[in-house]
Amino acid sequence: MGISPVAVFSDADRGALHSRVADEAVGIGSSYLNIERIIDAAARANAGAIHPGYGFLAENADFAEACAKASIIFIGPSPKTIRMMGLKTGGRDIAASAGVPIIPAYHSGDASEMKFPVLIKASAGGGGRGMRIVEEASALPEAIASAQREAERAFGDGSLLIERYIRDARHIEFQIFGDQHGNLIHLFERDCSMQRRYQKIIEETPSPALNDDLRRRMGEAAIAIGRAIGYQNAGTVEFLLAPSGEFFFIEVNTRIQVEHPVTELVTGLDLVRLQIDVAEGKRLPKNPQSIGHAIEARLYAEDPANGFLPTTGTIHRWRSPENVRVDAALEDGVQVGIQYDPLLAKVTSYGMDREAALRKLVYALRSITTLGVGTNREYLMQILESPEFREGRVHTAFLPPARPATFRDHVIAAALYTARACPTPFPYFRNNPYRDPSIKLRVAGDEVAVSWKRTGDDGYSVNGREVSVVSTGSGAIALDIDGVVRSFEIFEADGKIFVHSPDADVTIERLPRHPRPAGAAKHATANAPMPGQVLRILVREGQSVKMGDSLVVLEAMKMEQTIRTTINGRVQSVLVKTGQVVRPGQMLVEIGAEENES
Repeated sequence: MGISPVAVFSDADRGALHSRVADEAVGIGSSYLNIERIIDAAARANAGAIHPGYGFLAENADFAEACAKASIIFIGPSPKTIRMMGLKTGGRDIAASAGVPIIPAYHSGDASEMKFPVLIKASAGGGGRGMRIVEEASALPEAIASAQREAERAFGDGSLLIERYIRDARHIEFQIFGDQHGNLIHLFERDCSMQRRYQKIIEETPSPALNDDLRRRMGEAAIAIGRAIGYQNAGTVEFLLAPSGEFFFIEVNTRIQVEHPVTELVTGLDLVRLQIDVAEGKRLPKNPQSIGHAIEARLYAEDPANGFLPTTGTIHRWRSPENVRVDAALEDGVQVGIQYDPLLAKVTSYGMDREAALRKLVYALRSITTLGVGTNREYLMQILESPEFREGRVHTAFLPPARPATFRDHVIAAALYTARACPTPFPYFRNNPYRDPSIKLRVAGDEVAVSWKRTGDDGYSVNGREVSVVSTGSGAIALDIDGVVRSFEIFEADGKIFVHSPDADVTIERLPRHPRPAGAAKHATANAPMPGQVLRILVREGQSVKMGDSLVVLEAMKMEQTIRTTINGRVQSVLVKTGQVVRPGQMLVEIGAEENES
């Protein structure tokens, strides 16, 4: 478009890829939410417009007004529109006045007035922040308090909305666009039903749940809401589709969405470019068409087998798949820390039909390499290959348990790669030329002893299995195991061996050959299940606690996690302070068991 881009970067992102590919980059301190710093950066760079991305400032009316006061174009809707739809309560009223069905809501926190289950939502927010499903009245006070804290931190507004929770609903949203000439269009739907922690992980268009009539009616409802508020630029109208076929308005996101690539692929329109065109006063295209099928999967730094808790570390090796669209800012050496959302990349496939797009996406996920940081890659493949997804039957509550990782071959690959990389020390590790070499490893919490001996130039017997090395290279090994040749990528750092194959990524930890003496302490400890920052400490030394009591609240990657005691006892010591950054496994609180505890 002939526009020179200027990026901003936080202290944590100094030197990040986005700041290096822009024509200029300006530091703004510790936060991307500092309006004054961002306006100052735009003035210093002599920028004429600001695109707010799809972060929290994109829906911040004060930010849009600050841009106007500084004579900078805000690429998005007007501050008035943002404010009208900024609170979910206001959006509900507007939708109802436009004749669009809304979900029944409760206007007080009185549990006696509610029919459970209910859904608590941050009135000023989105992205799953401040959302809680409450199944019974006794859990309501704690859920409200927790949701208020999270909403206050994320959006600066702790107000909440409590609605009836509709089970097994699908999440359907319509992309709308308005220009400065009164034109308003929709660019069809996106099915975002596959979620975890109320955040989308897989999105597709068109939705397998909509027929032509339902698509028409929901599209008309989205346009009606847009016209009711005089909408301009990009926005998304979100609906819940009940199993009965009824649909209900949820909210309007007054910004571009994370999942906009699927719409771009089926319409052939660049939505961000269209945002800039509208901001410059140009007219929208007429009669957009949707052709083919697109599916997006979000690659997160998280562990699905451990409650989707975020993971951190260094990406030692990143390889992007081919023949699909990949939105990412990854490269070798990137640090994945605790400051931001754990989203690493968006992988989007396109095909002339759903089956073609689905098959292409699964193959692309098999091709991704992110050695050094655990991701949800295998879980995404599990979902995409499930009968429920293939048949288009998923809903917002569909979340299958993560399959246990199969890592036996990965352990063999790690052992043989290590042996061939440094063959001399192992046979003589204890100055005994007749002893078979062996190493001790920890994989997925289990300790594994691996021993091997040569049966030929390239043949080995590893824990009784016959294996031959087909080829080795820098960071790679190919093995013939039981007559099947498989290739593995390997990287070793900080006492860990990271092993990748198309099926799974496995982190293997080296253990000392001789275990350290066990400690004599009999008390329990509460440890950090993830890297994070101590948000609140809920106990003090000497305090009596019972099983299930809350001890410490951690926050990492914008997610709150409460650590609870697993025994009855008394707090012996609190080992952390509020605001402290902790690592996975770090002890937080020591608890001495009561005398009658076995």
